[in-house]
Amino acid sequence: MRLLKIFAMGLGSLLLLGLVGLVTASRLEEHDTFCTACHRAPEVTYFDRAHAAPASTDVADVTDLASYHYWQNPDFQCIDCHRGDDSVEQRLRVLALAAGDTATFALGNPDNTVERAAQGGGQADDGDWRGPERYSRTPDVLNAGCLKCHEETVTLVGFENHFHNKMPAFTPTYAATGQLNYPPDWSGPRDGTELPHPVDTVVTCLDCHQAHVAGFATQFFLNVNSVVFPACVQCHAEAGQGPLDLLRQRNYRSLEIERKLVQSGLAVTRQP
Repeated sequence: MRLLKIFAMGLGSLLLLGLVGLVTASRLEEHDTFCTACHRAPEVTYFDRAHAAPASTDVADVTDLASYHYWQNPDFQCIDCHRGDDSVEQRLRVLALAAGDTATFALGNPDNTVERAAQGGGQADDGDWRGPERYSRTPDVLNAGCLKCHEETVTLVGFENHFHNKMPAFTPTYAATGQLNYPPDWSGPRDGTELPHPVDTVVTCLDCHQAHVAGFATQFFLNVNSVVFPACVQCHAEAGQGPLDLLRQRNYRSLEIERKLVQSGLAVTRQP
């Protein structure tokens, strides 16, 4: 009986310590400096970019999409994207991931690749869609973080926004809000009869919007040629409709065409 009581007290103490640890970690992760205590490279690079952004007077000087969020709101923090939708399930996943990252920092060999999203993502015009899983362990958590703030983008009706409102994310977002949004020049009905019909596609927010890849500030931080077009083609292929030759339509030469030009001796080479 005494041993059982000691065991129960020990178990209770461990549970209490675990709960205190979870609460403490949840509080500390609200500060970017806590994140970079373990996440060194490349996260320190992203940290420096983001915290330099608010001093910029021109959006063209902002390095990447994540930094743009800080440029818009100086109170923005890493965890605002990386905590997901705040559900219990995603909070536990994020905390478990953080615990694993801490162990890797202390004992393992962390991946120090800067801009991992841009690594191995296919070269311009090759139409090589690969999905965000190549650089993110939890793309669903990050996508949920996007939708938490950008609900109005997904529920904006009209063909001009089909690349957002045709995503599967439209259905749960509309179910949660019950609201449709309309462009300023909308002349159609507003009674829900123009409800978008999402495509059953694997394409998500992260397929086009890469938070930590530098450049493209004047293009809404979208690498249209190498990243967006392949995602468009992937979605069109799954939908069974829409153009599949977007790369050529924009007058970019595909690698196949380039190879043929080289073989024929007609390729134009840059003068040294």
